[in-house]
Amino acid sequence: MKNERGYRVLLRWAALPVTDRRWAAPLAAVALGFGLFVGVAIGPGASGTLAGGVPQVIEVAGLGGGGGGGEEEASGFEEGEAEEPFEAEAEASESGFEFAEEETFEAPEAASEGSSPPATKPKPKPEAEDEPEEELITLSGVVVHSNPAAGSYAVAESSGALSAVHAAKLPSPGTKLSVPVRTLANGTFAEGGARKQTGAAPKAKLEGIVTYVDADPAAPAYAVSKRGVSALVRVRPDPTGAPPQLPVLGAFAKVGVEIEKLAATPAEAPPTLAPEVPVPVQPVCEGAPWPTPELLPQVPAAVATLWQTSLDASGVPFTYSDFAGVVTAVCAQEGRLVISADDVREAGADLSIVVPSKLATAELKPGDSVLATAEIGATGELTLKGLASDEHSKGADDADATQGDLVNHLDE
Repeated sequence: MKNERGYRVLLRWAALPVTDRRWAAPLAAVALGFGLFVGVAIGPGASGTLAGGVPQVIEVAGLGGGGGGGEEEASGFEEGEAEEPFEAEAEASESGFEFAEEETFEAPEAASEGSSPPATKPKPKPEAEDEPEEELITLSGVVVHSNPAAGSYAVAESSGALSAVHAAKLPSPGTKLSVPVRTLANGTFAEGGARKQTGAAPKAKLEGIVTYVDADPAAPAYAVSKRGVSALVRVRPDPTGAPPQLPVLGAFAKVGVEIEKLAATPAEAPPTLAPEVPVPVQPVCEGAPWPTPELLPQVPAAVATLWQTSLDASGVPFTYSDFAGVVTAVCAQEGRLVISADDVREAGADLSIVVPSKLATAELKPGDSVLATAEIGATGELTLKGLASDEHSKGADDADATQGDLVNHLDE
């Protein structure tokens, strides 16, 4: 009783005292509105809770579960008839999701005859690269030697360096000129433009390797060689009869020369040939008949003579050099090649060169102008290392006619 009395006292304290009955209706309306407000406020958040009401139950027909007492709904299939599997329009994936059909690229059909092709922008053609122009160099100096057999002339620069230049028309020795040139396959040059004459010079200096020495006191001479040039330099005999001072074979010689022009041949006259060469004491090739002067190669005579005025050949002799000359004989059985000691056979002497088996000489014939490189042995024997044609600018630029170390002359 005591606890019940305390409960009533608490309710009386919390209750709103209504002293007038006229307040009953307003207070009821207030209570009703407050309840609606609270209900609306908590209503959306009550889904899935006990305040959300009774869950809805859906009964599916034909799925077992007996006891309902009502009639079973027909499944739509007769007894004993199997249900056909569901066929999708496209193959269904395991996940059950449907994907958009994959787009495939179809090449356009070939245009029929008479139909205009689709308008497409043509691909721009790559610009053609300009072919590099052939590089020319300019030589300036004095013409010290002319070689009508090979169709070339030798220019000595102020330093004495010799260069062989091929041309259709050869300038006269002693001419000072400037000429643009291009390099040929055998390492010599050809005129690449008009040459310009700048004067005349009766003297010049030249340098090269001594490839032939004639110690005859009556007519001493030696040949100075560079690529495409083997020029004969004559030494005036000593009036007292003393032996002349001559360079040794293989020496690098710096020579001062005086250019003596010989009598010019009229343009309408046939070219003058070199004097007949004396018949050699021994046959040119073993087993061959003794040659007669008519069988020896005849070349146009030199148009000038070089006379020595000074000589410096004090260095150690070289064991390798360039040679230029005309073919005198090809001794195939002996493996030797015989060429003239100077490029126009002015000295009337020949050099015998041993030919290794890897170098071919079968296509050469007497009278051909050739270039050669060879090793110089201790006793003066020569061994061929390179061979090339020097038959005017066409032969000199024939890469197929170069052999041995002359093939790579541009790498020197």
